[in-house]
Amino acid sequence: MLKIFTVINVINWGLISIWGAVVLYFAFNQTGHSDAAGRGLETAVLGAGILVLLLLIGLNLLPYHWTKIIALLSSGLLLFWLYIRD
Repeated sequence: MLKIFTVINVINWGLISIWGAVVLYFAFNQTGHSDAAGRGLETAVLGAGILVLLLLIGLNLLPYHWTKIIALLSSGLLLFWLYIRD
């Protein structure tokens, strides 16, 4: 039973690192060729991405098994949503 949660933990950290790479990509590739509303929207999306990243890290660091499962499901769904969106 403990091996399952170890595998879940490793998968979580892998998905969190992918999400962190996506956030870094958006942080360093802001276009700046839009009006003030577009720049504000880019900042808001970046802030939301950082907030989600911090929440996923926090859920994964908690010692409870159910928080690791929630982090796995939510990070998987977020990355799947990003994949099908493009």
